Amino acid sequence: MLRRFYRYLGSDGGSVPSGLMFAMLGVLGIVAAVLADGPISVRAGYAIELLWVLGLLSVVWRVRPRLLLTSGIGWVAAMVISSTASPAERGVPVGLMVGAGIAVGLSLATRSGVTLEVEPNKVYDRDDGPKPRMETVVLVGTAVFALVGVGLLVA
Repeated sequence: MLRRFYRYLGSDGGSVPSGLMFAMLGVLGIVAAVLADGPISVRAGYAIELLWVLGLLSVVWRVRPRLLLTSGIGWVAAMVISSTASPAERGVPVGLMVGAGIAVGLSLATRSGVTLEVEPNKVYDRDDGPKPRMETVVLVGTAVFALVGVGLLVA
């Protein structure tokens, strides 16, 4: 049973499975963000942004690359706004809110296909098949992150 668990986490039989080591580092990063000095909006915002990228990395094989790309664009936007805005008490929640909004908007806009202006009637990478259920979970989770950003901004 442990052998199956190690294989699931990505180990090839070594001493520490790579998936377990990645999860431990992620948990340590979230704990460090929460316990750092500063206002709660900054600490919670950075912890949620770290949780967001860890969540994306954990479902990388269960979603389509299109969703990873659009969510990654939103996460990068959130990190840029969060790290450059001043004051940080307002910048981090706004970055989280705007980045999650960008990710959800782009993901919903490209959920079935991508239409370019070069040929407006041609749809590229059309996908009419059933969407993976994990994509809906990721979209709902990202929308919750946007709502948490609103809550941190108001509080």
